[in-house]
Amino acid sequence: MMESEYIAITHTAKEVKWLQSLITEVFHLLTDPTPLLSDNQLAIVLTQDHQDHTHSKHIDICYHFIRWMVKDSMIRLVYCLTEDMVTDMLTKVLPSMKVKHFASKLRLCTL
Repeated sequence: MMESEYIAITHTAKEVKWLQSLITEVFHLLTDPTPLLSDNQLAIVLTQDHQDHTHSKHIDICYHFIRWMVKDSMIRLVYCLTEDMVTDMLTKVLPSMKVKHFASKLRLCTL
């Protein structure tokens, strides 16, 4: 579970890097790190720790790109409780009440 979250964070960080570059080129230089939410505390700790551990020794080196982005303050990883992870609405089967709750948080309404 931690490995897949870590890899997903890395892929998201690459997209963030591209968007930061675009925004900087079109508008202005971004000075604050971009917050990135994750519901896996071990994956967050692994991005901030530059030591090799038994948890990470089998993860391909290309996925450790996220460590550089965190170290250079381009991204700030923030822990988000699984119950509050709005994007789960798009990736998981959830009960109707949970979907309605997340839809209201995304400001989606019925026509």
